[in-house]
Amino acid sequence: MLFDVRPKIFEEDLFNRERELNMILEALRLGEGIILVTGIRRIGKSSVLNVALKKSNLPYVIIDVRKIFFEYGNVIHRRALFNAIADSFTRNMKFFEKIKFKVKDVIGRIKGFYVSEVGVEVEPNINSKLTDILAAIDEWCLKNDFRFIVAFDEAQYLRFAGGVKYDGIFAWVADNLRNISIIFTGSEIGVLRDFLKFDDPSAPLYGRYYREVVLNRFDRETSIQFLKKGFEELRMEVDGEELEEVVDKLDGIVGWLTFYGYCRGIQGLSHRRALNETFEKCSRLVLEELQKIIEPSRRRYGAILKAVSLGYTKWSDIKDYVTIKVGSITDRRFSMLLNKLVKYSYLIKENGRYEIPDPIVKYVLREKFQI
Repeated sequence: MLFDVRPKIFEEDLFNRERELNMILEALRLGEGIILVTGIRRIGKSSVLNVALKKSNLPYVIIDVRKIFFEYGNVIHRRALFNAIADSFTRNMKFFEKIKFKVKDVIGRIKGFYVSEVGVEVEPNINSKLTDILAAIDEWCLKNDFRFIVAFDEAQYLRFAGGVKYDGIFAWVADNLRNISIIFTGSEIGVLRDFLKFDDPSAPLYGRYYREVVLNRFDRETSIQFLKKGFEELRMEVDGEELEEVVDKLDGIVGWLTFYGYCRGIQGLSHRRALNETFEKCSRLVLEELQKIIEPSRRRYGAILKAVSLGYTKWSDIKDYVTIKVGSITDRRFSMLLNKLVKYSYLIKENGRYEIPDPIVKYVLREKFQI
């Protein structure tokens, strides 16, 4: 169902992402070691990843790094990472059986992991390293003609791993484990690039080949077609002018369009109530996420975002607004904060002007956010 607000799993529920899906599948078929899936929040990265992994017919684990970060006190503990790997193995047991991937054989090679009646578990005092786990999986795959996928959803949060240098680990995997592909997704696109440092000659991943799959927002026609098809699935006729207004308000961000469709088609709300509900409920989610991002310098980040939401798009105009609202700030410090918001994908810069790419974020900042 197109209007299911959860990330999609089946290809028939994925709308107009054939190109991106095929790019990932081609990379896996060719045995490529590193794949990036990037795009702003609510653009459908998790859905495309889920469908690609299912359709590849290859064994895999998915690690939601952002979930670990927020659940374990804003740090990525090794134990939490291992638990996420074990949980992913457990969730996929039936799929592994179907493709003849022998979980017990694989897990038996990994020190500190074991298979119980409830699934794959981790010993309390495990002393393994991620490299040990991946090397054991790769060894089994090499002997049994399998390729294994390790997917890190919102991988940029791995930068909060204390002393663990994950970029070095991934470089080692790319160089030595020929039967493992790593997929990174990231909505904070600039932050993800800063973490992986593919273009930094002093960084471990410098010069490594990677394939990037970029998910863009739907254009206007595609957005309307998405809504039409979703309502057709529900056998609902919706006025064309209403669909036009939805796209005017929510742009081509599939997550927000889906939420509107759910409110209108599944919950049975009127067009106006569904649109209002989309803005109000999604605003709370956006505000919660935003507060966590801007916490280190809340008033200055907030003033920058507020300025752009109110229509100030030039560097000088935004800085003037910030200075009036929160006091003097050096050009260097201001530029650093502005650039960080671009890296976090809350702002985009085009032709020397700054814009907020997400209409819900813009609404939150303009109507609900207080500096």
